[in-house]
Amino acid sequence: MKIWLEWQQLCLITLFFIFIVVTVVGNTLIIVAVVTTRRLRTVTNCFVMSLAVADWLVGIFVMPVAVAYHIMGSWEMGRILCDVWISLDVGLCTASILSLCAISIDRYFAITQPLNYTRRRRSKRLALIMILVVWVAAVAITCPPIFGWYDWERHKNKTCIYSQNKSYVVVSAMLSFFVPLTVMIYVYARISWEIAQRHVNLDAMNNGAAHSAATHNNHHIRTYSKRCVANLEESDQERSESDDVVRAGRLMPPLTMPVVTPTGVISANSSGRSVESSRRLRFGDSATRVSSFKRESKTAQTLSIVVGGFIACWLPFFVAYIVNPFLDNGTIGNWLMTFLTWLGWLNSAINPFIYAFYSPDFRLAFWRLTLRHCTSRQQQRVARRKQTAGNSASRQNTHKRDATTHYLQCHRP
Repeated sequence: MKIWLEWQQLCLITLFFIFIVVTVVGNTLIIVAVVTTRRLRTVTNCFVMSLAVADWLVGIFVMPVAVAYHIMGSWEMGRILCDVWISLDVGLCTASILSLCAISIDRYFAITQPLNYTRRRRSKRLALIMILVVWVAAVAITCPPIFGWYDWERHKNKTCIYSQNKSYVVVSAMLSFFVPLTVMIYVYARISWEIAQRHVNLDAMNNGAAHSAATHNNHHIRTYSKRCVANLEESDQERSESDDVVRAGRLMPPLTMPVVTPTGVISANSSGRSVESSRRLRFGDSATRVSSFKRESKTAQTLSIVVGGFIACWLPFFVAYIVNPFLDNGTIGNWLMTFLTWLGWLNSAINPFIYAFYSPDFRLAFWRLTLRHCTSRQQQRVARRKQTAGNSASRQNTHKRDATTHYLQCHRP
């Protein structure tokens, strides 16, 4: 039984260590990619940067202390360090959640109000103000347990747990999670509805334009055909002259039948390139709309993954967090609370992979920061080996020439 518990502890510590490494490395790549890549220095990525910094700090200051607490089995670092650790946990996780909310709001204005967004919100100064508000709000939610709603019960029996003050728990849970969750769900629903409406309007516009163009062309072709038939009947007496011209070897110009397109009149003997260019001129804006629609759909898909991961990771924890102080018969078990806490921290580890998977610019930046260096180093090693082999072969050839020359000089008659 003791061996089994030791193996269980070892597996848990290894899993925690993997979480920490993934969180720190992934968010470090996000931060370095935004700082070093010009294409990633956008307004939206300012919020992504804020999210990555909060998640990176969780991996540096919060998770390792939790692992040490788990290994020791009790809190041996004093009351002050307990307050500091809990404050960092609450503040950084709140900053991470509010940064996700800010990203959702930014994407909402970019899709639903693109003109106003371009004029007013494409400003890094405004983005920095919003980020400052996010971090100030996170600090404000963290401070009450230290300066007012202090709970001495969380330090008894050498434990370090979240505040059990009912008023503070309700207020902090609402401001840290449930209000941002409501905003994110509303924003995602509005974005999805807006994209669905644009999809319907785009299909209707394309179908209507194609039907109108076809009807317009057929009408003019029939009208001109009737005119051509009438002209041919009136000119029967000229056929003999035309036959003489053909026999004389002079070819008459072919009959040209104009085709009316949405951009003008084109003769029937015009090249296919003219028709195609006319169509492009007419439907170029439709292609732009389709491209914009695809980008917006991908943004909505990314946002749905972000919101889904956020809910899956944090909802169980905050339900337990807000219910725990109101339980009459004891509290939620330590093992369950530990599991739900690490499940919430898991959100800090998966966010970099969500953006890396759905953003080509981030994927390229990650490749440049990681695999490219490994590839270039391998190529340098191969080049050095080839150079060394070439130098060795050159030295061998030189020695052979010197030996041959020496032999000839010694055996010269």
